[in-house]
Amino acid sequence: MAMKRTSGRIVLTFILVMTALTCQIAWAAGRTGTNHKERSVAHKRIAMNEYQNFLKNWDENKQPVHYALIQTPAQYDALFAPAALMGTTRPFAPATERYAKEQILMVARVIASTEDRNRVFEVEKITESDQKLLFHYRFTAPKTKASSLEKNFLALWIPKQAYKTVSFFENGKLVGALNSAKGEWSVPKVVTEAHTPDAVTGTSVSGNRTAK
Repeated sequence: MAMKRTSGRIVLTFILVMTALTCQIAWAAGRTGTNHKERSVAHKRIAMNEYQNFLKNWDENKQPVHYALIQTPAQYDALFAPAALMGTTRPFAPATERYAKEQILMVARVIASTEDRNRVFEVEKITESDQKLLFHYRFTAPKTKASSLEKNFLALWIPKQAYKTVSFFENGKLVGALNSAKGEWSVPKVVTEAHTPDAVTGTSVSGNRTAK
């Protein structure tokens, strides 16, 4: 009988110790930041005609989805080229100082030409957790028989923040990710050139930027 009581006390003690240990682990996780919740990320869409430029070509056969996290004017210039047109006063690119507090999240595809260009891509949600950015969007291919093709993109301003990875989810499916911790900012990989604004005209040496 005494042995049964002793065994019972041992089991009870073991349960109490394990319960206390579990609570301590959970508390420590909360203190060290290993227990993370996804947080929504504020964003503002950039209209496709907001700037007087065009997205440069890439090999869409090898890489159907072009995605990037643009953090500098040089990176923007590497992806977009100016399109000079008579009678237009739109800037070629965002103002340089804007990158001090914001960055651009972008995804693009080559599609059949359509008049409804701004509904091809739609944001579903953008969240962050543990220095990981998750970008969920909806892609709807145009229902058209047009023989010509065009580049369509979704670009968004989001707050400046360092991320280890940036993952892109199209219609609920992971289509790619950037290893930002290792300096990856665009897929396919794009080479950037030095960005040197002209102090007199307000444009870059390559002519990609206006002072606005």
